[in-house]
Amino acid sequence: MSLRLHTPAAVRPDFWESLAAGTPGPAALAALRTARRNRNLLLLRVAHGRHRTDPDWAAAMALLAAARRARPDVFADLLGGPEAGAWLARHAPARAPGTGREPAAGLARLAAAAALRAGLRFRIRVPLVDGTALVLPGLGAVLFPAPGPRTAVVLRDEGGPEVVRDGERPVTIGRVTETVPDGTAGWFPLPLLRLGDRAPVRLDTLDPLRLGGPTPLSPRPLTPAEHADWTHRVLGAWRMLTARHPERARVVADVLRVLVPLTAEDGSGWRSASFGDATGLVALSPTDDPAELAADLVHETQHSLLYAAMDLVELLDPPPGALAEAPWSDRPRPPAALLHGGSAFLVTAGFWRTELRLGNPAARRPYAHWRRTATTALATLTAHDHWTTEEGRRLLAALRAVLASWQETDGHDLLP
Repeated sequence: MSLRLHTPAAVRPDFWESLAAGTPGPAALAALRTARRNRNLLLLRVAHGRHRTDPDWAAAMALLAAARRARPDVFADLLGGPEAGAWLARHAPARAPGTGREPAAGLARLAAAAALRAGLRFRIRVPLVDGTALVLPGLGAVLFPAPGPRTAVVLRDEGGPEVVRDGERPVTIGRVTETVPDGTAGWFPLPLLRLGDRAPVRLDTLDPLRLGGPTPLSPRPLTPAEHADWTHRVLGAWRMLTARHPERARVVADVLRVLVPLTAEDGSGWRSASFGDATGLVALSPTDDPAELAADLVHETQHSLLYAAMDLVELLDPPPGALAEAPWSDRPRPPAALLHGGSAFLVTAGFWRTELRLGNPAARRPYAHWRRTATTALATLTAHDHWTTEEGRRLLAALRAVLASWQETDGHDLLP
């Protein structure tokens, strides 16, 4: 079943040009956000058709519907967010092997978060992660010092919102706990970073699906020192973007909603990453160079834009099993990877090109490298133009036009 919305008539002629440059305007960004929300809503409807007879699913869906009626803006924001997208793609269409009632459990977490944000009075039982954590997507988590009952109740009545595990003292949501002292459960809200006047960015080390892999991760709160360190790093990159790359800063602030700090312990080995089901989420490794971190934010933001564009229209229609060499990989990659790589590495090269033009000599090598990488990927796709749809060929032409404009305007001091 295709989940894309085939509406090429809604795509303006300059849409692909702005996307290729990595600087879509407000109207284009709004269209991409709507496309992702619609995709997730369709996934939710598919899931509801499969699980509606499950009493736990029905209870969670009723609470989510109540939140939608009370605060449609909250519902839209939650449904379009990376946490909902990651969960819906992984669990909603079918029961994942070995996860039992996980579809209802995941929906209960989303519904409780929506009800809290909407200000509703409610009560819902929610399964815990590993018996020790109740994660509320986009908000935070209650962490228990030891396994116990496998569920807890999230509620708001005449008092404030609470989480209650059977037979234990209630934990107040909103009362911050930096550690779990003396065997007591505590509430850990997600730390927030504000980039300009956009919605704050969540620093998330709690969501089990934060890295998009097949195995859920254990929640791990950031320590105050880690929070301060990441705040310092990200705001340093943000100040550089706003001062030297204002259009790219505008797009990053509009798209980025969740930043997942990567550590050596998570075992990913990634420098940065983003995931197709979680647009607006960027995973980053720490670096002491604000320019490197800014370039990573620009690169991963472009991936999110293209993922959402692929919700809006069909860009590729390759034959089954189509593969081709990619300059960043030691194994052949599918056409979608080539399109993503060509697009994201092109805007990365554009970032370093601007740095070079502004007098940063350290930008010469990364500009040359990522320009060659993008050029190779786009040439491969051009040679296999039967892999792309009409809209895909328009995007490909816009990406090649960016490269051609550089060739025309770069002086010898900028050319690789």
